[in-house]
Amino acid sequence: MWMYYQDPYLKEFETTVMKVDDNTVVLQDTIFYPTGGGQPHDRGTVSGHVVTDVFEEEDLVTHFVEDALFSPKETVTCVLDWEYRYKVMRMHSALHLLYDVAGELFGISASAGSNVGADKSRLDFVYDEVFDEEKRRLLQEKCAAVVDEDRPINVWWEDTNRLVQIQGYEAMPCGGLHVKSTKEIGYLSKLKRKNVGKGKERLEVFL
Repeated sequence: MWMYYQDPYLKEFETTVMKVDDNTVVLQDTIFYPTGGGQPHDRGTVSGHVVTDVFEEEDLVTHFVEDALFSPKETVTCVLDWEYRYKVMRMHSALHLLYDVAGELFGISASAGSNVGADKSRLDFVYDEVFDEEKRRLLQEKCAAVVDEDRPINVWWEDTNRLVQIQGYEAMPCGGLHVKSTKEIGYLSKLKRKNVGKGKERLEVFL
């Protein structure tokens, strides 16, 4: 299991270079989360060289690193842009909370996609009604109440399936990284509605 799953709060990590091809580097293990599941790749450095992209392919995590003049078996130090990572973790957990609360308040049971960002995220719902101002207010208020309750956010594996659950709500499959509790998410400062067609509602989320 990759180190970013073992300890999402690990900010610095020493590992070994397995393979180098131009500016692409494969490491023995990594704290850099690759793009996937609607969550962007991590930012940071490998022994001082800037990481510009991270992706997973055929069970290998490949890093694009500027001026990657490394050699196989070389020991390198990975350093996360922690401020960015932590924002993304909070945002990803915020989308799960919003989805759970929307189900609780309005009976919504399906999403139509999402995208996680550090400053703004979005969540699309399968929903025939409109998230008017009053409904958005209710969503924010309920999310704030759950944040204040400081509920744990649990993550575990069942065979090859990774599950995430905010206490009091149903578990859902997710390959992304999350904070440990709703308190860490903070309050949803703004929910902005976007029209994306009949039978769907999009909310843009700001923390």
